[in-house]
Amino acid sequence: MSVAVFAAERVVWTGNEPISWNTEVYVGTQFETPEGTFAGLVKDNVIKVTVVAGIDEPQYVMTYKAGSGWEWTDLTTSVADGVMSYTVESDQIAQEIADRGLIFRGQGYNITQIVVAEEDPEEQQPLQPGESRVLWEGNETLAWNEVAEQSAEVGALLAEKDQLIVTVSAKGTADWPKVLLRDASSNAVGEDILLNEVSEFPYEAVFTLTAAHAAALAGGFKVCGDGVTVSKLVLKKYKEEDKPVEPGEPYTDTEVWSGDVAISWNQEVYAGSELDTYSVKQDMFAGLAEGDSIKVYFTDAIEAAQFNLTYKAGENWDWTSLEVAQKDGFFTYRVASEQIAQEIADRGLVIRGQGYHVVRIVVGKPQTATFVEEVLSHQQSVFSNQRYNILGQPVGENYKGIVIMNGKKFYQQ
Repeated sequence: MSVAVFAAERVVWTGNEPISWNTEVYVGTQFETPEGTFAGLVKDNVIKVTVVAGIDEPQYVMTYKAGSGWEWTDLTTSVADGVMSYTVESDQIAQEIADRGLIFRGQGYNITQIVVAEEDPEEQQPLQPGESRVLWEGNETLAWNEVAEQSAEVGALLAEKDQLIVTVSAKGTADWPKVLLRDASSNAVGEDILLNEVSEFPYEAVFTLTAAHAAALAGGFKVCGDGVTVSKLVLKKYKEEDKPVEPGEPYTDTEVWSGDVAISWNQEVYAGSELDTYSVKQDMFAGLAEGDSIKVYFTDAIEAAQFNLTYKAGENWDWTSLEVAQKDGFFTYRVASEQIAQEIADRGLVIRGQGYHVVRIVVGKPQTATFVEEVLSHQQSVFSNQRYNILGQPVGENYKGIVIMNGKKFYQQ
């Protein structure tokens, strides 16, 4: 069962109801929602139920009263991270649930909250260059089935060099595990991404679109594959200047935090947690601006350590991963837009991943080049092809950073 990502959510019930159809195994009953709980429910809304397991293998059942005979009918749900979810499949089901409620049955769990997630029209608005949007989240095992179906409205957002990123959470025993994209008519678009040599999960399978791919997917698209489990689909818009920066010059670095925090998202592999900078120091990134660099220094990294830098994006504070470049002893991110800079300044960063210790965070500010242009202006007629760094010193063709030549600045990768 797929779960679409929606921005607007409303809590429709809270409490603590134990669920059981065998009191010898777990003390509880079935629970029928109060009248009016789902007033206003419509097709494509997502019902999210917070569940707390009381036994090792609980059984979760969501039931509604269908049709003219009010027949008790079980709905197809998914359960992940303590939430049982159901996406309303039709206008008729929506109306029947709104009028008649739901019955929660099963074995060995408690219900503590019910939320209805509603579609936000802004989700279909164009993205700015460099922005990302979560299109789908769920927990689906692929065996040539199609999941994460997207409409033509979403397909219209795609363009050349954009990326569609599929998070693969695990793979099975298939000889050739893979993921691929299909258009609205189930035709394959582009090359498959093979995962037979991938051993570390979660893994991001990245489809970089050509102009032909974007045109083929414009009418809507789906994710397909075989022998893998997928959990997320993200659209990232292309931005030409959105590249990781090199360390050092031409940035002036300021240390904003130091300490020692072990990072891990799998305790069985490495003992640790995550670092939320907002909880440590709310104004850690005050004054952050587009083009600044953020460097996270680490120690004691295990082999195949995973580095992840996340911020809370948009009105819904969606956890969104940033593109980082790993260097010797640190990983770095260059702030792609003023909006991202403001959201990081207001909400902080969450440093995640697997198998390392964070010991230092540094913010780099680009140095100004105005005075250098004035100093060099009288030299250009003599040294017309000479390159200079930000300090007015001659540099060679292999220099990395801001370069001045013939009175003009450019960034040399």
